[in-house]
Amino acid sequence: MVYDQTYRNTSETRWSNNYYFLQGKGYVLRPRYHPDWTASWLGTDRNEDYCEDSVIPNLPHILDATQRTTGQTVCIKWIRQAYTENERAICEYLRSPQLSLDPTNHCVPVIEFIPDPSFFGACYLVMPLLRPFDDPEFAVIGEVVEFIQQILDGLQFMHKHGVAHRDCVGVNIMMDAITMYTNGWHPIRRSLSPEFTDAAHHCDRIDADVKYFFIDFGISARFLPGQHRIISDLRGREQRPPELVAGIPHNPFKIDIAIIGYLLDDNFYKIYADLHFLSPLINALKADDPARRPSAEEALAAWNTIRRVIDQAKYYSRLRKHGETLSEALLNSSLHAFKGVKRLVAS
Repeated sequence: MVYDQTYRNTSETRWSNNYYFLQGKGYVLRPRYHPDWTASWLGTDRNEDYCEDSVIPNLPHILDATQRTTGQTVCIKWIRQAYTENERAICEYLRSPQLSLDPTNHCVPVIEFIPDPSFFGACYLVMPLLRPFDDPEFAVIGEVVEFIQQILDGLQFMHKHGVAHRDCVGVNIMMDAITMYTNGWHPIRRSLSPEFTDAAHHCDRIDADVKYFFIDFGISARFLPGQHRIISDLRGREQRPPELVAGIPHNPFKIDIAIIGYLLDDNFYKIYADLHFLSPLINALKADDPARRPSAEEALAAWNTIRRVIDQAKYYSRLRKHGETLSEALLNSSLHAFKGVKRLVAS
């Protein structure tokens, strides 16, 4: 079935119905969600695919908006009663004044929670606009090193404060890329400029101060000091840990460790040819026996030991994919060398 973009679907209508409410709270939705919206391409010879107001969200419960006081684009997530209490409580705790000042806090900095007056128990969670952690692709070894440092710092921070994420898979790790994309990007069509008129231009991570964040605390668990850290809930996108396969009560902190191990293996070690130094860490994190997996603190200490012996000269070395053909290697190496010259001139 082809979706008729001249009409809003059911989830979009909910956003439109709350357009003025959110505007009153300081957040302006895109023109498509104004109650009086009419498709801009109607009655013209314009192709709707090139019109910004033809773009619909990837997820029905998440939409972007412009913060009126700053002009910045934010992300608004609508959460229902079944998830609100847990997610809100954990996010409020992690963004408390004392914890928000910790440089190892890599939990998404929630701007505010806004109760939804049209749906009992639901609320809007407002966050900065972020990008998937791997969009665009990593370019040099130093970028991978910095990603791992931040993620293990962030995991150790959460665990130190009694929070097990339980779903810290790739889709729930995002990055603040504003220093890479100084002119921004469209929140849905990320390869395009915010105005939908040009490509979204960016530099490499190695030349920007990128920060990574854990998002989506919908199934996370918080434990008080001395509280028994075993749960029976088997939810979560990553189901490979043996204790989840067996369906038995388990330590959610050890699940987090395994999930990060799978993430590093799937997204880096199996893809790029020059990351052999990751093998001992990944094997430890992915251990089938939860008792053999390190704690987050131990994982961070092991990583810091590994990082100290990585040759600094390799930080700017191009990441080579496994199976790269000779022609691909020549082209990619040429582009990498060109970027290196530009970087040297700029410095």
